[in-house]
Amino acid sequence: MAWKELSLNELADSLGVSLSEIREKQRLIDQIVKIRRMRHLSQAALAKELGLTQSRIAQIESGVGTSTISFDVLLGILVALGYEFKVVTKEAA
Repeated sequence: MAWKELSLNELADSLGVSLSEIREKQRLIDQIVKIRRMRHLSQAALAKELGLTQSRIAQIESGVGTSTISFDVLLGILVALGYEFKVVTKEAA
């Protein structure tokens, strides 16, 4: 099967999710990678702490299957890294 470049909109449509969901998940993934590296944690060390495999952490950090990664998983990783989160609503412009 040949690879095809997709725009974020096309990707979201093909996965049946919203573009904002993909963007927000990717933002959380970027934060996870930044924090893990800042703390000098390997993927294996983080995986062990979370009860996951190193390959699962690598998959999450690469963004592969972003649509299937739940917010619960991403937020759980952030909590394990010592961060709290809050949901803030904003009015549409």
